[in-house]
Amino acid sequence: MPVHTPVYVGPERRKPTKRILIVEDNHLDSALFGALAESQGHEVIKVANADEGLKLAREDRPDLIIMDVRLPGMSGFEATRILKSEDSTRNIPVIVTSAYGPYADQKELRECGCDAYMATPIEITGFVDLIHTFLSKPSTRKTD
Repeated sequence: MPVHTPVYVGPERRKPTKRILIVEDNHLDSALFGALAESQGHEVIKVANADEGLKLAREDRPDLIIMDVRLPGMSGFEATRILKSEDSTRNIPVIVTSAYGPYADQKELRECGCDAYMATPIEITGFVDLIHTFLSKPSTRKTD
């Protein structure tokens, strides 16, 4: 009788279909958001402040931006307001995240122009579903 040795075959490696920019200064949140997005086959770029996030958003036009509210220097609200005011970046969806939970400033959320809000700590399935909602839309990314 032949003996079959089980062989683990992991998920098929596929070319990332979408690029996500994570603007988050909390290393643990950044790592979690990145790992979840990468597990879905997406490419992730991480920066720790709004100035770097604005620069990369303008240069690369990612398919989605995950933006923390509390960042060193400029807030995520202000960075989102700037992105939504510029022709080249206004159509990039921005998910704003905050540890403020349901107590986040709802007026500020509306006024900055973010496309969605998620409190941290995040609910994993909800986070993955939310990024899929925005990534199912056509890409705004530059093509070379």
